[in-house]
Formats: sequence, structure tokens, C-alpha cells
Amino acid sequence: MFYDFNIPYPNTSDASDLERIETILSRIQSFDSHSIVALNLSTDTLMNVKKSIQPIAIEKFKNMRQLTRATLLIEDPKRNYQLAASSSYPHIDILAVRPTTIEVCKHACQTLEIDMISLDLATTKVSPGFVSAQVALSRGVFFEICYSQTFRNPSKKSAFFNAVKRLVEITRGRNLIFSSEAIRALDIKRVSDIRILGTMFGMTQDQIETSLSVNYTRLLKKSETRRMTYNAAIGIDIQPTIQEKPNLKRKKEEQPSQNNRSKKIKK
Repeated sequence: MFYDFNIPYPNTSDASDLERIETILSRIQSFDSHSIVALNLSTDTLMNVKKSIQPIAIEKFKNMRQLTRATLLIEDPKRNYQLAASSSYPHIDILAVRPTTIEVCKHACQTLEIDMISLDLATTKVSPGFVSAQVALSRGVFFEICYSQTFRNPSKKSAFFNAVKRLVEITRGRNLIFSSEAIRALDIKRVSDIRILGTMFGMTQDQIETSLSVNYTRLLKKSETRRMTYNAAIGIDIQPTIQEKPNLKRKKEEQPSQNNRSKKIKK
């Protein structure tokens, strides 16, 4: 199964952009017709995200599963983004954030109700510290590595590799996701190519295989749980207290004695 949870979706319905995405999906289909992809809309608000993202050429990609994803750009750690208050919150298949500073990244790791943290490792130093990363892992949050950043800007290649190696180190290779963030079809790489990149990032073979298979399904399960528990309520079954139970027994014992008295009166 081929997965790619970051196919950038345009903010405007421009025909050329939609054709570009169709070309990207055609390349993915050539790898695996039963692929699972996520159309990703980068935004600063969750309003009407579900309506903004429309599946691409459904008849052409009948066997391909197209998910909706929103990546919220966050810049202020003191701001209350109220993600769960948005009407789109339970309808987004994958909810991610992209922090712009280390403080914002720390805030996302510790408090935000999200599925994934997407890091721009080629341009900014936003990797979380060890403690923040461990908190995120304990909450089931995933970290995304967008491998197209490797060759998009050759001058930033060294910084990108160093940042990814550090991320692998502080997470110990856990809860990592590989995505393309592809702008063109050639940005999509085969699984074998991604395995080679994983080795260059300092990951073990087990960590690479987990990041290319199991972690995608785990992420979808977490997302499903987030959406299913949106504004959930807990029902409590009220059972008789310990003090009430003896009273029930007394009533049962009193009934036979009353029946015996009525029989004696009749006699």
C-alpha cells in the first residue's frame, strides 16, 4: 500500500492547479492504484475547510482513497486557537499544524488537540526539545517529514538533513510519517527511494518500515478517535448504594411474616 498524506491543495479553485494535482495523483496511481492520499489545505483558520477541499477526478481514480487534511499555520503560543470549537473540526480526516518557532512547537506538542505536527525542517529551526517530543509521543501525536524539502532547495539540503537526524534522535524513531509535499509529479518518490532516505537520516530498518506502513494506519485510527469523541458525553449507570441493599432484604423478610399473620387471623 502506498501512502502520501501531504498533497498540497490550492486555496483557490484554479484549473491549472487542479490539473497539476491530477498529474501527481496519476503518478501515485502508477505505483499503486489502491493508494491512500490526503489533499492538504494550508490555512490560518479551520472555517469551511471541508467545503474547500474537493476530490480530484473521482472517476479516474476510483480505487484511490482521497482524504481531507488541514494544516493550520500557528505563530503565537499564547493564542487560543479553539480547534474543537470549529464546525469543520469533526469533518477533517487529518488535522495538522505547522509551527513557525520553537515556542509554538512546544505549545503544539503539549496542548493542541491535533493528529500531526508538520515541520518545515529546511528553512527554520523549529524542532522540539526532547521533553516536548516525549510529551507529544505520549499523547499519540505524529511528526511529519516532508522529503521533497531535500531537493527543493539545494542550498538548504545540509540543514534539512541535520534537522531530520535530530528529530529522529529526540523521538527515537517513533511516530514518524514520510510525506512528499509534492508540488510536481516528479517530487513523488517510490517506497524504495524513501527507504534509502530513511537510512541517510540515521533510522534503523525497523523504524523505516514502521514509518512507511504501520504509522499511517495508526495515524488514521487516532484521527478517527479524535473525530468520534468530539463533544462526547459520558453516561453513568447509577447502581443501588451499599446502604440501600440491606433495606431490600428487610422488605423481602417482612413479606412472609405479614402473610403468616393474615393466615392466623383467618383461622
